[in-house]
Amino acid sequence: MKIRIPKPKIKLPSFRLPKPKVKVPSVVQKTASATLMAFTFLAILVGVTGITLTTVNPVNLWWDIAPIQIAYFNYVITYTAVMNYLEFLQTWYWYSIGISTGLVVAGLAVHIRSLKQLLNILKATPMAILKSPLYIYQDVKAFRDWLFNKIEYLNGESAKWRRFFKVMKSPYSLLRGMGLNPQMAVGLLVAGGTATTAVAVNEIVVERSFANGSPGIYAAPSEYPSETLEKEMAWRKDNPDDNTLRIVLGTTPVEEINISNVSIGTAYTGSTLPSGKAEAILIEGKAGTTARLEIGELLFERNTCKTLTLSDVTAHKVVVKENIADGLSISQTLTSTLRNLRVSGGNFMADLLQTEGGTYDRIWLDTGSLTNTNAKINKLVLSNIVSSGGTCVIRQADIGELTIQFSQIGHDSNLATKEFTIQSSTLASIWEVNNNYEVLLSEPSPPGGVSP
Repeated sequence: MKIRIPKPKIKLPSFRLPKPKVKVPSVVQKTASATLMAFTFLAILVGVTGITLTTVNPVNLWWDIAPIQIAYFNYVITYTAVMNYLEFLQTWYWYSIGISTGLVVAGLAVHIRSLKQLLNILKATPMAILKSPLYIYQDVKAFRDWLFNKIEYLNGESAKWRRFFKVMKSPYSLLRGMGLNPQMAVGLLVAGGTATTAVAVNEIVVERSFANGSPGIYAAPSEYPSETLEKEMAWRKDNPDDNTLRIVLGTTPVEEINISNVSIGTAYTGSTLPSGKAEAILIEGKAGTTARLEIGELLFERNTCKTLTLSDVTAHKVVVKENIADGLSISQTLTSTLRNLRVSGGNFMADLLQTEGGTYDRIWLDTGSLTNTNAKINKLVLSNIVSSGGTCVIRQADIGELTIQFSQIGHDSNLATKEFTIQSSTLASIWEVNNNYEVLLSEPSPPGGVSP
């Protein structure tokens, strides 16, 4: 016999914790939503931009469009500034790719904010792909209808214009239709034809060149500015208003470089020396290397300088005559053994670089990237150059015959400070120093007048 013992039924009381009702103000909700949207936009934008710049490395594109000037803020985005960022991205290539990808993922995660929504999008994708031909057909059909409507409209307008020009090209018929007799119609047409003149306005585009007096960086003996040098040095790119005439000499010898009748530095209204530069005229080799300027004849005449300094110059003959200076200091060191050199180059020698007239903020002639090869010029002429605001310097040069004549050097009206200085490092076999006078002088004032 089975005895069943009933199981006790114990029912515990149930209770629920009340859900707190927190009402978020609509302003906070809208602000939070706008903030998340802004974060999504910026994160994806920065991430995609970072990936693009890192993988593409648009150096050539930036060279074509730089600099960018933002007139409203008076700010210029320079070539060099952006190049620093591009080089940084390339240096840390994979870090840049990783961080940029992380920003894109973070932006998408904030935008979606629901795994269920993401799954729904993934589920709907295959059907959207299957139906895409139908959607494309409907879009093409709508475009076709729009296009044909426009064509019909243009055909109607074209017919009207054809009629209009057909009437206009027959002025005699038009005048006759207005009621004029044949004689009056012909008389008006003849009078109009004789009284009317045609004026042609031609826009003359002057190409940048040495002969045209265009500022730039010239790779001698080229007549035209070197895009390669200007890109490497980036000076003109970062300073679009730069007005420097720079000549970078290479291994090709030049027969003659002639610069005359120009104003330099602050010698004309509205000009200043480039930032960080002290020389208005600088003729130099390269300090610390064996690359020097090798010049057959250097003629420096009828020039005006704040100061004129010669150093580390070796010459066969130096002629200094008929100059006035606000203080003279000429050291005649007779230890040079340099021959009276001239430069030859045969068929491949450059003929002439000449510019006459113009205004520059600076003239700079140097050996560029040469380190152990001399840059050669058979004749260098600097004539009738009025400079102000900066010094004139000639250094690191070997010269067959150097002539400085009929020039005016000085700026502070003080004979105690020597404005025309030939230092003891300037050596020559023959010295001819005649008729040079110390005179109180001041710098010329714009637009280029000189002191009496």
